[in-house]
Amino acid sequence: MKLVVATNFDDSLLEELKKYPEVKYIFGSFKRTITGHGRAGFIIPDIKEEQFKNHISIAHSYGIKFLYTMNTNTLLGKEYDAEFIGKVMKEIDKLVSLGVDGFIIAVPFLIRLIRSEYPDLEVSASSFSRIRNVREVEEYANLGVNTIIMHEDANRDFKLLKEIASLSKTNKFDVELILNNSCLYGCPFRLTHDGISSITSMVNGVNDVWFEYPILLCATDVLNDPVNLIRSRWIRPEDIKYYEEIGINRFKIAGRNKKTEWILNVVKAFAERRYEGDLLDLVSYPQGRAATKAIQMVNGPSSYSVLTKVKIDNTKFPEGWIKFFLTNDCDTRSCKECKYCDIVAERVITIDGEPFKTDKWNIRQSYPINLIPKFKENGIKKGNQ
Repeated sequence: MKLVVATNFDDSLLEELKKYPEVKYIFGSFKRTITGHGRAGFIIPDIKEEQFKNHISIAHSYGIKFLYTMNTNTLLGKEYDAEFIGKVMKEIDKLVSLGVDGFIIAVPFLIRLIRSEYPDLEVSASSFSRIRNVREVEEYANLGVNTIIMHEDANRDFKLLKEIASLSKTNKFDVELILNNSCLYGCPFRLTHDGISSITSMVNGVNDVWFEYPILLCATDVLNDPVNLIRSRWIRPEDIKYYEEIGINRFKIAGRNKKTEWILNVVKAFAERRYEGDLLDLVSYPQGRAATKAIQMVNGPSSYSVLTKVKIDNTKFPEGWIKFFLTNDCDTRSCKECKYCDIVAERVITIDGEPFKTDKWNIRQSYPINLIPKFKENGIKKGNQ
């Protein structure tokens, strides 16, 4: 198993990560950059160049490589601007001089730009590339990437993953899966969220907001149907073996906005391939954390507070529960007709200490889009998300 772990640039994190030989890479970025990246600038640490360089140096001393996230999903059309391209190359040159071993990129233009100047650097196609079929994999491989980070929605599409794993051996690239995002399966807000993350991490982007509003919409879907948490494409520590059996052994742990203790708990669970506790301890779950706090700060509906009381008992999943996805195609079957995740949810979810029952859940919260303008600096005093 190879783990690619988010860093919050706390050097004490590295001191603990070195104890896990599975950890081969860490990844992260500066708060705001020329291109932007895959996390809103206001939620990740604000670090200086010297701290950045020193952190990478320590990682290298432990045999851990550093990948820089330049994974914006848009350059706002500035590809046409030669001056802008020059600035991007200057930024790339500086990052290389600071010690980065490679880049995580979503925009093909940036992949080729880096490849043209640094042919030997490692380049990963980001999950923000939203790669979900064999042809897309082939195209990104042709662009010259070393690793393809699959769209989270592909995590339980074993037929697809098996084909891509086979293709990766022939074409000599790695396949990487994200272990612990709790994004909605088939999320209609995902591309919007990718864009919001990108433009709020650009130096000259949107710099006066403090909350990613698509999370509010996502949280609404989870509030109305908690089964969405089971449909989400996280991977349990106990289920990694099923991916290794088809030839995938590289996995990403997200959470560069998280505290050191949280990141280490997740790494430990996946390195040990077991976790006896609340699965939500391991996944991002912004629906019940960031969203509920932000809604409270703008005096939004109180109904969302129940999301802070949701727990998923990782010990209660049926043995081999994920084998269902080995033979069933979620992409061509309605969740309303299937109901498999509903059955699992009733077995593993509790809310405020009580077992969750789908037929008794009657919350019907509409999307409170009227709150969105309040997530600006002039809408309310900024808080820590």
